[in-house]
Amino acid sequence: MRLLLETDLVIVQIDETGMLNGQAVCDRLKKDNPNLGMPWFVFTDANKNVLADATGPSGNVGCPMMPEERDWFINCVRKSRINLSDAQIDELKLLLHKYAIEVIGDEAGALPTTTAPPLEATTTDLLIQYGADRSALQRTWNIPFSSINHQRHIDFENRWLAWVEIAQQRDYPRNGQIDLALLHNHILSHIAELQLARAKQKDVGEYLWPVLILNALLETKAKREFTTPEKAARILNGAAGNIDRLIDEGDFDAVDAVRSQRIYRVLGSSKRLLDAWFDFSMDYDPLFSWWCEQPYNTLVEKMDAYRELFSADEDEIIGDPIGEAALLEQLSYEMIPYSPDDLVAIAEREFAWCETEKNKVIAELGARNWTDALRMAKAVHVAPGEQPAMIKELHDESVSFLRERDLLTIPDLADEVWRMQMMSPARQKVSPYFTGGEVISISYPTDGMTHEEKMKSMLGNNRHFSRATVHHELIPGHHLQSYMAKRWNTQRSMFYTPFYVEGWALYWELLLWDLDFPQNALDKVGMLFWRSHRCARIIFSLNFHLGNWTPQQCVDFLVKRVGHERLNAEAEVRRSVQGGYGPLYQAAYMLGGLQLRALAKELVADNQMSIKQFHDRVLKQGPIPIAAVRANLDESVKISTMANWKFND
Repeated sequence: MRLLLETDLVIVQIDETGMLNGQAVCDRLKKDNPNLGMPWFVFTDANKNVLADATGPSGNVGCPMMPEERDWFINCVRKSRINLSDAQIDELKLLLHKYAIEVIGDEAGALPTTTAPPLEATTTDLLIQYGADRSALQRTWNIPFSSINHQRHIDFENRWLAWVEIAQQRDYPRNGQIDLALLHNHILSHIAELQLARAKQKDVGEYLWPVLILNALLETKAKREFTTPEKAARILNGAAGNIDRLIDEGDFDAVDAVRSQRIYRVLGSSKRLLDAWFDFSMDYDPLFSWWCEQPYNTLVEKMDAYRELFSADEDEIIGDPIGEAALLEQLSYEMIPYSPDDLVAIAEREFAWCETEKNKVIAELGARNWTDALRMAKAVHVAPGEQPAMIKELHDESVSFLRERDLLTIPDLADEVWRMQMMSPARQKVSPYFTGGEVISISYPTDGMTHEEKMKSMLGNNRHFSRATVHHELIPGHHLQSYMAKRWNTQRSMFYTPFYVEGWALYWELLLWDLDFPQNALDKVGMLFWRSHRCARIIFSLNFHLGNWTPQQCVDFLVKRVGHERLNAEAEVRRSVQGGYGPLYQAAYMLGGLQLRALAKELVADNQMSIKQFHDRVLKQGPIPIAAVRANLDESVKISTMANWKFND
């Protein structure tokens, strides 16, 4: 192929990060598409005018493998040819096709057994193999800001996408077809995540270029190749000098809090990887120690000092909004056919219902207002040290309620093995209320807290608030859910979505209200507090990511509209926008619950199954989008259109 191309072309390979001005040249050639990744090709004339490039209809063609990618490359050749004949172009096309067959198999469905899942693989096999392959790749290629790292992951996902599309043409059972549709959707979401992360990194590239030279060391290590100690020392010394230069020349006044956070995190990741690279050879290779120890120590000192320029006050709440386009994209992967504005409107309607019920409770209590009603509920808390016993009591009460009404199957072992632990004061700043699963993390005052922190914790974790959520965290909520997920359809664990995980637990908050679980008006206060809180999560989290609200506006909203103490509101917003949760996570509680409630109405109200059968079957589906749960439970739902389900019209 190279010989044929050289009939007309001078082939030049540009190293984006390793060549002097390589980044600048690539950016100039890519023009309006700086985030396409590598490899990327461009055809120019002798005056550097672009004739054609790798930016195809579906993004970067890069290394052309699939038929449409090869066609794009051949068209680029045709646009730029001078002497190449039609026969030579046909020969080039044939050679490219043969190479593609060697790498990924032909489009008729034959997969190379050495690299791709074999033809006899079940859909469960495919899911397990993809998950294992991806995890292995992530452990090897985990270098932030590396173009090679980014492209390796993009190539991996695209390769698997091709295999899945081939597998979708085979005659698998319906359950398997749904799994393949989920895997296809899952891979597309990973590609979108990679592109978004890359775009955010490149947005702060002008403040990170000194560490780019270090990627050469990390990339070499990932490929199990070796850099000579002398060359490594030059790279380390050069990076240290680059940091000095950037500090002298950089305009840091233009860096806002969000971009500072990105820079701070990338530098931290780079430092950890560099430490591992250094520790591998230090004291083992005498020449490495002789050449590299001093330049490494100098570089680390400068990196730490430079990183501190971007550190924030630990009490400051800083998030990283993703914008409307990215939200819409993520909603599509969650199979939610609504816009962010649509979802905010749904939340406002649910909030209005809460307000109506709050007024009824206020009247029943003889309270002056909702704040007064909350004060009455919060006053009912146990003494320090007694919270674990109360949690056990509330759990027993909740399980008895479920069993008496025969609402679902509760395995005896599931009820036996849940445990408790105490939450640290530091963790309580992020998670002010108890959290659950097989292990309940109890949030309650400790000796080392300030008086204000102690009171915040006791008031927030009162009996009525805790009674309203113990079923959310334990049984039938997260604990039972996790118990079943480890025993049924385990191949779907990679599809983890908060719309199922948190939606299931929230669904029970909705259902138990309808079944008269609250025993008195103060119990209703607790349930309505949390229900309005779930509505508020949709409103403030989406408005934050749309760029409409600041973190402080989110805090104020929780204080004024829900009734949070300010410290708890700050902890909630901090958890939402910088606690490692995805942009849709907080919205998923109520929305997932509404999806499951709508699905129950479809299947139970129509007498397709009992409420107990519905709950038991949902628990066996695994953590997949609720639209896919629906397709699994109702065979009349078309797999091709399952993501179009309007659950709240």
